[in-house]
Amino acid sequence: MKAPDGHIGRTLAAQRVRLGLTQDELAKRMGKTQSYVTRVEGGKRDPRWQTILEFARALELEPMLVPRDRLAAVDAALHLSAADDVPPLSGGAW
Repeated sequence: MKAPDGHIGRTLAAQRVRLGLTQDELAKRMGKTQSYVTRVEGGKRDPRWQTILEFARALELEPMLVPRDRLAAVDAALHLSAADDVPPLSGGAW
């Protein structure tokens, strides 16, 4: 079962798949059970912040808190490719 749109479980599951990990492999990396990973990914369990950090470490992610007024800029920066012609992301504009 998939987590509802916007639930962190969807993001975690997508990254796990990108890394080619099974739920069991991820669970072992975290010292959790496969059923726990299933519940979080499926939206049946809302993880505490500490658990999100454990998932992030195991999934090679860096969690960050982004001010809402900067969310669009961060999203755009995350989706840049080598072919995009953009100036350096520094200076007074940031």
